[in-house]
Amino acid sequence: MEALGWNQYGGWRIGIRSFDGKRYYYYAHLRQNFPYALDLKEGSVVTAGDVIGYMGHTGYSKKENVNNIETVHLHWGLQLIFDESQKEGNQEIWIDCYALTRFLYKNRCLTEKNVETKEWFRSFRMKDPAVTEFKQKKQT
Repeated sequence: MEALGWNQYGGWRIGIRSFDGKRYYYYAHLRQNFPYALDLKEGSVVTAGDVIGYMGHTGYSKKENVNNIETVHLHWGLQLIFDESQKEGNQEIWIDCYALTRFLYKNRCLTEKNVETKEWFRSFRMKDPAVTEFKQKKQT
C-alpha cells in the first residue's frame, strides 16, 4: 500500500504499487467517513481479492467528505511503469480497465459482511507466494 488518503480530485483514494514496482493500482471516489478496511494503512500488504475499500462518491472538492459526484461508483486505474520517468508527467502509461473489470467480475471472490462493524471480508484465504517472499525480504 503506497498511498491512502484524501485529495480534492479523487476524494478518498488508495494507491497500491506492485512488488516489482512496475504497476500502480489506483482506486478513487471511495465512501465518506469509512472509505477503507479498518486495518488498512500505508505499507500494508494486500492480495488479490482482499476487501480494501468501499465505493462512494467523494471528490472534486477541496473539503474532505464532500460529495460533488451524484452516483456511487469506483474509479480505478492501472498505470504501467517501466522507467521512473513514467511515474508522473507526460510519459505516464495508463491502461483502459473496462475489459479487465469484466474479467475480474466473473472471477471475483466470495465475501461476507461483519454485521457489527459493517465491514466486508473475503470468505477464503488466498496464498500468494509473492507476498510471502516480499515479507521475508522485508524482515531481513
